[in-house]
Amino acid sequence: MIKIVLPAYNEESAILPLIKDLKRILGERFSAFEIVVVNDGSTDNTANIVSTLNLPMVKLIQHHQNKGLNESIKTGLIYSLENTNETDIIVTMDSDNTHAPGLIYRMSTLIEEGNDVIIASRYRPGSRVIGVTLARRFLSWGGSRLLRLLFPYKGVRDYTSGYRAYRVGFLSKAFALWGESFINQPGFSCQVDILLKLRKMGAIINEVPLILRYNQKESTSKMDVKSTIIDTLKLAVKRFFCIYQ
Repeated sequence: MIKIVLPAYNEESAILPLIKDLKRILGERFSAFEIVVVNDGSTDNTANIVSTLNLPMVKLIQHHQNKGLNESIKTGLIYSLENTNETDIIVTMDSDNTHAPGLIYRMSTLIEEGNDVIIASRYRPGSRVIGVTLARRFLSWGGSRLLRLLFPYKGVRDYTSGYRAYRVGFLSKAFALWGESFINQPGFSCQVDILLKLRKMGAIINEVPLILRYNQKESTSKMDVKSTIIDTLKLAVKRFFCIYQ
Protein backbone atom coordinates (compact mmCIF):
# COMPACT_ATOMS: atom_id res chain seq x y z
CA MET A 1 0.00 0.00 0.00
CA ILE A 2 1.22 3.47 -0.85
CA LYS A 3 -0.40 6.73 0.21
CA ILE A 4 0.26 10.15 -1.29
CA VAL A 5 -0.25 13.20 0.93
CA LEU A 6 -0.96 16.46 -0.90
CA PRO A 7 -1.09 19.62 1.25
CA ALA A 8 -3.12 22.06 -0.86
CA TYR A 9 -3.79 25.77 -0.54
CA ASN A 10 -5.42 27.56 -3.50
CA GLU A 11 -4.32 25.04 -6.12
CA GLU A 12 -7.47 24.95 -8.28
CA SER A 13 -5.47 25.11 -11.52
CA ALA A 14 -3.05 22.31 -10.63
CA ILE A 15 -4.84 19.81 -8.39
CA LEU A 16 -6.96 18.08 -11.04
CA PRO A 17 -4.16 17.33 -13.55
CA LEU A 18 -1.93 16.22 -10.67
CA ILE A 19 -4.52 13.78 -9.32
CA LYS A 20 -5.13 12.42 -12.82
CA ASP A 21 -1.39 11.85 -13.32
CA LEU A 22 -1.07 10.22 -9.90
CA LYS A 23 -4.04 7.93 -10.51
CA ARG A 24 -2.60 6.79 -13.83
CA ILE A 25 0.98 6.30 -12.64
CA LEU A 26 0.11 4.66 -9.32
CA GLY A 27 -2.43 2.40 -11.00
CA GLU A 28 0.29 1.08 -13.30
CA ARG A 29 2.72 0.28 -10.48
CA PHE A 30 0.82 -0.43 -7.27
CA SER A 31 -2.02 -2.81 -6.43
CA ALA A 32 -3.38 -0.48 -3.74
CA PHE A 33 -2.98 3.26 -3.28
CA GLU A 34 -4.69 6.29 -1.79
CA ILE A 35 -4.34 9.99 -2.57
CA VAL A 36 -4.93 12.18 0.49
CA VAL A 37 -5.61 15.85 -0.25
CA VAL A 38 -5.43 18.16 2.78
CA ASN A 39 -7.24 21.33 1.77
CA ASP A 40 -5.71 23.99 4.01
CA GLY A 41 -8.51 26.56 4.07
CA SER A 42 -8.33 27.35 0.36
CA THR A 43 -10.35 30.37 -0.77
CA ASP A 44 -10.58 29.17 -4.36
CA ASN A 45 -12.24 26.09 -5.89
CA THR A 46 -9.64 23.51 -4.77
CA ALA A 47 -11.93 21.61 -2.38
CA ASN A 48 -14.87 21.49 -4.80
CA ILE A 49 -12.70 20.14 -7.60
CA VAL A 50 -11.43 17.30 -5.41
CA SER A 51 -14.81 16.44 -3.88
CA THR A 52 -16.62 16.31 -7.23
CA LEU A 53 -14.17 13.69 -8.49
CA ASN A 54 -15.93 11.21 -6.21
CA LEU A 55 -13.13 8.66 -6.56
CA PRO A 56 -12.77 5.92 -3.92
CA MET A 57 -8.98 6.24 -3.84
CA VAL A 58 -9.04 10.01 -3.28
CA LYS A 59 -9.61 11.28 0.27
CA LEU A 60 -10.32 14.97 0.95
CA ILE A 61 -9.54 16.32 4.42
CA GLN A 62 -10.65 19.87 5.20
CA HIS A 63 -9.00 22.55 7.27
CA HIS A 64 -11.73 25.18 7.43
CA GLN A 65 -9.13 27.88 7.97
CA ASN A 66 -5.57 28.17 6.77
CA LYS A 67 -3.22 26.54 9.30
CA GLY A 68 0.01 26.42 7.34
CA LEU A 69 2.13 23.76 5.69
CA ASN A 70 3.26 22.15 8.93
CA GLU A 71 -0.28 21.49 10.12
CA SER A 72 -1.34 20.22 6.69
CA ILE A 73 1.51 17.72 6.60
CA LYS A 74 0.75 16.65 10.16
CA THR A 75 -2.94 16.12 9.36
CA GLY A 76 -2.12 14.14 6.23
CA LEU A 77 0.49 11.92 7.88
CA ILE A 78 -1.60 11.14 10.96
CA TYR A 79 -4.56 10.17 8.78
CA SER A 80 -2.37 8.14 6.43
CA LEU A 81 -0.78 6.14 9.24
CA GLU A 82 -4.17 4.64 10.06
CA ASN A 83 -4.81 1.15 8.69
CA THR A 84 -1.30 0.64 7.35
CA ASN A 85 1.41 -2.00 7.71
CA GLU A 86 5.00 -1.28 8.73
CA THR A 87 6.22 -1.98 5.21
CA ASP A 88 3.78 0.44 3.57
CA ILE A 89 4.97 3.77 2.17
CA ILE A 90 3.75 7.35 2.55
CA VAL A 91 4.82 10.02 0.07
CA THR A 92 4.45 13.76 0.60
CA MET A 93 4.63 16.10 -2.37
CA ASP A 94 3.56 19.58 -3.43
CA SER A 95 0.12 20.09 -4.97
CA ASP A 96 1.22 22.71 -7.51
CA ASN A 97 2.32 20.14 -10.12
CA THR A 98 6.01 21.04 -9.84
CA HIS A 99 6.92 17.56 -8.55
CA ALA A 100 6.81 14.88 -11.23
CA PRO A 101 4.76 11.87 -10.02
CA GLY A 102 6.86 9.54 -12.14
CA LEU A 103 9.61 9.67 -9.52
CA ILE A 104 7.44 7.91 -6.93
CA TYR A 105 8.25 4.42 -8.20
CA ARG A 106 12.00 4.92 -7.84
CA MET A 107 11.59 6.45 -4.38
CA SER A 108 9.36 3.61 -3.20
CA THR A 109 11.79 1.02 -4.55
CA LEU A 110 14.59 2.55 -2.47
CA ILE A 111 12.37 2.40 0.62
CA GLU A 112 11.75 -1.28 -0.09
CA GLU A 113 15.53 -1.78 -0.31
CA GLY A 114 15.97 -0.67 3.30
CA ASN A 115 15.91 3.13 3.48
CA ASP A 116 13.63 4.86 5.97
CA VAL A 117 13.28 8.12 4.05
CA ILE A 118 13.98 9.10 0.45
CA ILE A 119 14.17 12.78 -0.51
CA ALA A 120 13.69 14.08 -4.04
CA SER A 121 16.64 16.47 -4.05
CA ARG A 122 17.45 19.60 -6.05
CA TYR A 123 21.15 19.23 -5.27
CA ARG A 124 22.15 15.87 -6.72
CA PRO A 125 23.86 15.06 -10.03
CA GLY A 126 21.05 14.89 -12.57
CA SER A 127 18.85 17.37 -10.72
CA ARG A 128 17.43 20.36 -12.59
CA VAL A 129 15.42 23.40 -11.60
CA ILE A 130 13.27 24.79 -14.40
CA GLY A 131 11.60 28.19 -14.32
CA VAL A 132 13.19 29.59 -11.14
CA THR A 133 14.90 32.98 -11.17
CA LEU A 134 18.65 33.15 -10.67
CA ALA A 135 18.21 35.12 -7.45
CA ARG A 136 15.87 32.53 -5.99
CA ARG A 137 18.18 29.69 -7.05
CA PHE A 138 21.13 31.41 -5.37
CA LEU A 139 19.12 31.93 -2.19
CA SER A 140 18.05 28.29 -2.22
CA TRP A 141 21.61 27.06 -2.79
CA GLY A 142 22.94 29.28 -0.01
CA GLY A 143 20.28 28.02 2.39
CA SER A 144 21.15 24.44 1.51
CA ARG A 145 24.85 25.00 2.18
CA LEU A 146 24.09 26.64 5.52
CA LEU A 147 21.87 23.78 6.63
CA ARG A 148 24.47 21.22 5.60
CA LEU A 149 27.05 23.10 7.64
CA LEU A 150 24.83 23.42 10.72
CA PHE A 151 23.22 19.98 10.59
CA PRO A 152 25.50 17.60 8.64
CA TYR A 153 23.67 14.41 7.74
CA LYS A 154 25.28 11.77 5.56
CA GLY A 155 23.39 11.36 2.31
CA VAL A 156 21.31 14.54 2.68
CA ARG A 157 21.76 17.73 0.66
CA ASP A 158 18.18 18.99 0.34
CA TYR A 159 16.75 19.68 3.78
CA THR A 160 13.66 21.59 2.65
CA SER A 161 12.28 19.50 -0.21
CA GLY A 162 8.70 18.48 0.49
CA TYR A 163 8.86 15.60 -1.98
CA ARG A 164 9.69 12.63 0.25
CA ALA A 165 8.90 8.96 0.72
CA TYR A 166 8.68 7.52 4.24
CA ARG A 167 8.63 3.96 5.52
CA VAL A 168 5.45 3.65 7.58
CA GLY A 169 7.14 1.60 10.30
CA PHE A 170 9.75 4.29 10.96
CA LEU A 171 7.28 7.16 10.68
CA SER A 172 5.01 5.45 13.21
CA LYS A 173 7.93 5.23 15.65
CA ALA A 174 8.57 8.95 15.21
CA PHE A 175 4.99 9.86 16.09
CA ALA A 176 5.06 7.40 19.00
CA LEU A 177 8.20 9.10 20.34
CA TRP A 178 7.37 12.74 19.67
CA GLY A 179 3.58 12.73 19.53
CA GLU A 180 2.03 15.62 17.61
CA SER A 181 5.12 17.70 18.45
CA PHE A 182 6.94 15.62 15.82
CA ILE A 183 5.80 18.36 13.43
CA ASN A 184 5.66 21.63 15.32
CA GLN A 185 7.99 24.01 13.51
CA PRO A 186 5.94 26.62 11.60
CA GLY A 187 5.76 26.97 7.84
CA PHE A 188 8.31 25.55 5.45
CA SER A 189 10.97 25.09 8.13
CA CYS A 190 8.95 22.11 9.37
CA GLN A 191 10.69 20.06 6.66
CA VAL A 192 14.06 20.72 8.32
CA ASP A 193 12.64 20.01 11.76
CA ILE A 194 11.28 16.64 10.62
CA LEU A 195 14.67 15.59 9.24
CA LEU A 196 16.53 16.61 12.39
CA LYS A 197 14.19 14.59 14.57
CA LEU A 198 14.51 11.58 12.26
CA ARG A 199 18.31 11.96 12.43
CA LYS A 200 18.10 11.82 16.22
CA MET A 201 16.28 8.49 15.81
CA GLY A 202 18.94 7.09 13.48
CA ALA A 203 16.93 7.11 10.26
CA ILE A 204 18.55 5.85 7.07
CA ILE A 205 17.97 8.70 4.62
CA ASN A 206 19.05 8.97 1.00
CA GLU A 207 18.18 11.10 -2.01
CA VAL A 208 17.25 10.86 -5.67
CA PRO A 209 17.74 13.70 -8.18
CA LEU A 210 14.68 15.88 -8.73
CA ILE A 211 13.70 17.87 -11.80
CA LEU A 212 11.72 20.72 -10.24
CA ARG A 213 9.22 21.92 -12.84
CA TYR A 214 8.60 25.42 -11.49
CA ASN A 215 7.59 26.56 -14.97
CA GLN A 216 4.38 24.54 -14.51
CA LYS A 217 3.43 26.39 -11.35
CA GLU A 218 0.40 28.62 -11.94
CA SER A 219 -0.37 29.62 -8.35
CA THR A 220 1.72 32.12 -6.41
CA SER A 221 4.47 30.88 -4.11
CA LYS A 222 3.28 30.19 -0.56
CA MET A 223 6.76 30.58 0.96
CA ASP A 224 7.41 33.63 3.12
CA VAL A 225 11.17 33.91 2.62
CA LYS A 226 11.74 36.20 5.61
CA SER A 227 9.80 33.96 8.00
CA THR A 228 11.52 30.85 6.67
CA ILE A 229 14.97 32.38 7.27
CA ILE A 230 14.01 33.41 10.81
CA ASP A 231 12.58 29.98 11.58
CA THR A 232 15.73 28.32 10.24
CA LEU A 233 17.90 30.51 12.45
CA LYS A 234 15.79 29.44 15.41
CA LEU A 235 16.61 25.83 14.51
CA ALA A 236 20.29 26.76 14.55
CA VAL A 237 19.88 28.09 18.07
CA LYS A 238 18.23 24.82 19.10
CA ARG A 239 21.25 22.98 17.72
CA PHE A 240 23.58 24.78 20.08
CA PHE A 241 21.36 23.80 22.98
CA CYS A 242 21.71 20.17 21.85
CA ILE A 243 18.00 19.64 21.16
CA TYR A 244 18.84 17.71 17.99
CA GLN A 245 22.04 16.03 19.16
